[in-house]
Amino acid sequence: KSIPFFIVAKDEPQVCYGIFFDNTFHSYFDFGKESQDYYYFGSENGNLDYYVFTGNNMVEIVEQYTWLTGRMPLPQLWTLGYHQSRWGYDSEERFREIAAKLREHRIPCDSIHFDIDYMDAFKVFTWNQELFDDEKQMIADLRADGFKPVTIIDPGVKVEPGYDVYEEGMARGYFATTPDGDVYVNKVWPGDSVFPDFGQPAVRDWWADKQKYLIDLGIAGVWTDMNEPASFNGPLPDDLIFADEERITTHAEMHNTYGHNMVKATFSGWRRHSDVRPFVITRACYAGSQKYTIAWTGDNHSIWSHLQMAIPQLCNLGLSGMSYAGTDVGGFGSDVTPELMARWVQVGCFSPFFRSHCAKFSANQEPWVMPPAVLDIFRKYVELRYQLLPYFYDATRACSLTGLPMMAPLVLFWQNDPNVRELNDEFMLGRDLLIAPVVEQGATKRLVYLPAGSWYDYWTHELFEGGQHIIADAPLDVCPIYVRAGTILPKYPLQQFVGEIPA
Repeated sequence: KSIPFFIVAKDEPQVCYGIFFDNTFHSYFDFGKESQDYYYFGSENGNLDYYVFTGNNMVEIVEQYTWLTGRMPLPQLWTLGYHQSRWGYDSEERFREIAAKLREHRIPCDSIHFDIDYMDAFKVFTWNQELFDDEKQMIADLRADGFKPVTIIDPGVKVEPGYDVYEEGMARGYFATTPDGDVYVNKVWPGDSVFPDFGQPAVRDWWADKQKYLIDLGIAGVWTDMNEPASFNGPLPDDLIFADEERITTHAEMHNTYGHNMVKATFSGWRRHSDVRPFVITRACYAGSQKYTIAWTGDNHSIWSHLQMAIPQLCNLGLSGMSYAGTDVGGFGSDVTPELMARWVQVGCFSPFFRSHCAKFSANQEPWVMPPAVLDIFRKYVELRYQLLPYFYDATRACSLTGLPMMAPLVLFWQNDPNVRELNDEFMLGRDLLIAPVVEQGATKRLVYLPAGSWYDYWTHELFEGGQHIIADAPLDVCPIYVRAGTILPKYPLQQFVGEIPA
């Protein structure tokens, strides 16, 4: 995620501004390594185009930056629910089993995600007929039970004569080429693959129409992956020929916007062929991608340091306009422990995008494979998420109007408080909920800083005055939550999926 934007807030002299360095080439930022007297930024090529935003505080800076680069559109409500995923759900039987288990164990869930195994030989816009007896009927059955299926799509198109996507792209000149004019080939999941040049308007238009295949099957959203673009035989060379609209340029300039242009095309297809607000997820993006997509932070691991990283990662994305984002709850790689899963679901519950996902070579981490106590904790926080959906939806509405993040570091709202300048293990959800998760292994208490104002403990209703540190009890089933005094906190009745109970 290449978003060359930063914010400066200083006390002496009191100053606040932001800079967006709008250059898509490989760029560099030095914040005091060379000298404490200055910072610098630069790029290997391109123009020295940058925007300076001035204001009284960080809130004004973020509002201006998102006014320029765009703001997230209001999402469908169900997308704010819980999403279940794993690379390794590879048959119709397995998907039906996962759906049944979620309902059996009363884990509210709105979406099950289909990773690369659903495709025929990993070819995009195909379905594996050997592993799925009748994909359209399966999708209809999942939807009837409240699940909205989401499918992964990669940019790499398999080199295979007779494969329609490959043949069409080759005939129309839609794939990236070498300087000599040959179509460039590298390996991705399908093996030898070619790469659509999403900088061409015609290619985006073609890719947009390809979404109709998924829409007609009943798929509810698209998860775009490997769109840095990633490749297995080394990175794509800088001198490959790409387009920037009608202008011919190279991969060196377009690499950082490859994912951005792919999701722009995908979003456009869903707007064109569907009558619902598009739901697109991406791994790679650039400044402004928030107009078309949400994001997740990529392939993390089931280790405590990656849980700890999740909070500053998501807060930084929020400050950078990419507000609707999340991490793979439980971790993608490695094997999650019960304690780590219990603590991660408490962070995931309050992250804008709430999905559990892991790799096929990792231990299973569905809630019901955990010890009963952890299953209960998992259910407790997913249920809380569903009760708080009106609050989350209000936060998305505010973000769509102002650009202010749904999940924010405390310094955004209390930038003159030195206690929050480097606070990376607490965050605000909207304006009125302060979340202080436990992210240290073995901890059952934690130090919480409450900023100025009056705050109620969500669980005990105890009132605290801000501007102080408190010690919070946090046994394994408790995530410390504080509600700003005077808040009206709307809550839905408990439901297993959005729309089960009319609101």
